[in-house]
Amino acid sequence: MAILARVTRGSITESVHDGVMVVTDSSGKRVASFGDATLTTFARSSCKPIQAIATVEAGSLEAFGLSDADLALFCASHSSEEIHVRRVQDILNRIGLDASLLVCGAHPPHNRERYEEILRAGGQLTAIYSNCSGKHSGMLAYCAKTGTDPGTYAHPEHPLQLEILRILADLAEVAVDDIVLGTDGCGVPVHAISMEAWGKAFAKFTAPETSDHRQAMERISHAMRTYPELVGGTTGRFDTDLMKATNGRIMAKGGAEGFMMVCVMDARLSLVMKVLDGNSRAIAPVVIQALTDLGVLTDTERAALSNWVQPAILNTRNEQVGEIIADFTLTQS
Repeated sequence: MAILARVTRGSITESVHDGVMVVTDSSGKRVASFGDATLTTFARSSCKPIQAIATVEAGSLEAFGLSDADLALFCASHSSEEIHVRRVQDILNRIGLDASLLVCGAHPPHNRERYEEILRAGGQLTAIYSNCSGKHSGMLAYCAKTGTDPGTYAHPEHPLQLEILRILADLAEVAVDDIVLGTDGCGVPVHAISMEAWGKAFAKFTAPETSDHRQAMERISHAMRTYPELVGGTTGRFDTDLMKATNGRIMAKGGAEGFMMVCVMDARLSLVMKVLDGNSRAIAPVVIQALTDLGVLTDTERAALSNWVQPAILNTRNEQVGEIIADFTLTQS
């Protein structure tokens, strides 16, 4: 087993989380790793910054007067707070398309207080409340700018999805035919490549001058690091908190089933990790420990993330009965 984290109850380890981690520099060289770097897996929502490149390069932002805050939302798995849903509706208004075109479906917001607020008000959950509605509004912005069919934007053969596939292959330095396609939880294509290839793709955000997609990548990175609350939420979102604690020095984006992407901009390093059982609770303590071991997280930044360093396991009376502990050692390449 390649154990990343232990979960304790009392004095014993009750559960463990196996996983893989790859650290890559801006040249595409693997500098450290843990577990099997050849593992092929989906990055899920961590891929949203890459998916947004096609929309930026199409000129959609300029065509409809969209801002960097809107772009941050294109990369989001948001908590359906008012700052998110109001902006999604504004984007749709600007591009002249209706929310009925969103194929992401509806689900209860990640933010429980927000969900209870909607229920108390007698509101109805729609696709705008999906954590992926920002990404989907960005995809519709691409369609509105390019004149491609907004009704089929989620189809793998749609020009948008083919362009995303081409961009990912370029960044990851793999052949298009080597990318495995699936369907994400929100209905659009999702891509699987090796963890090593994901590391190369995201490392290019730390040195965008090495890529043909430089301008789009620089703008996406700036947007996410400037508006971290739009990427996740105002409370309880690790990727948001990591970007805030480091004053935008780090770009981060979580994905479903235990995936996480981190770009340390000044150190020109990417970190990608996958929890093999898909449980996201292991992500924060493992990422913080890895960044600490790599020497790219200061004591002050770590202190600002103290609630995530060794998260408490609570019982129904809100008493601590255990904790999640990062327990791994990176192998230097």
